Amino acid sequence: MFVDVHAHLCDSKYGGGIDSLVRAYEEAGVGIVINSGYDVPSSERVMEQSQKFDSMYFSAGVHPDEAKTLDSRAIERLTAILKDKKCVALGEIGFDFYWNKSTEEEQIFAFEKQMELADHLGLPFVVHSRDASAKTYAFLKDRKSLINKGFLMHCYSESAEMARLYEGLGGYFSFGGVITFKNAKKDDVIKAISPERLLTETDCPYLTPHPFRGQINDSSKVVYVTKKMAEVLNKDVEEAEALIRENTRRLFGI
Repeated sequence: MFVDVHAHLCDSKYGGGIDSLVRAYEEAGVGIVINSGYDVPSSERVMEQSQKFDSMYFSAGVHPDEAKTLDSRAIERLTAILKDKKCVALGEIGFDFYWNKSTEEEQIFAFEKQMELADHLGLPFVVHSRDASAKTYAFLKDRKSLINKGFLMHCYSESAEMARLYEGLGGYFSFGGVITFKNAKKDDVIKAISPERLLTETDCPYLTPHPFRGQINDSSKVVYVTKKMAEVLNKDVEEAEALIRENTRRLFGI
């Protein structure tokens, strides 16, 4: 059973219908997919999608690009979504200073408010961090009291040194198609992380792994990410699968 802990099957690139995507990933041996929201409307969509399929769970949250939308009404709606039985995490949340679609103040407010909400509801949270490494770590460290169910550094792209710091706060790390790219140089980072903290994702429809680069990504392709992870860890694919399933159970309760 392969696991994709971060997918966006609600994305418009799929045209709204995901039955064929679910069939494809299940036929590929993928048994768990966490479908991820990025604002309140998309969080409602992934909730509805996840209720249709036994193999699909979801996370709900407001991405830093959409931080400006997190007002009192959005918080109320998000809270209701997070109480659904198929919801396993809050996110993705964090900082993005590459696109700067929301101001720093808006991102700080949304990040902290959602960390508080995750703690209140007893959920882990999923972190998006782009061009924000030092600020993300400092922010989490200053709010360590809110980290009681762990968190995921999704699509981890920072250094091995930073990974050790995040791990000290209770962090897990998911890697996607980028690790299959010829010049990715992610092997040393993966090896530096405790195996019990490693997870696999696709971030589909983005970051399609080799040899499918240029095509729309989907959850079936997490198989290629897992095979690369197994290679880096010097494990059989079956061993890597079992490790990732157990890590998924530990962090998300699935």
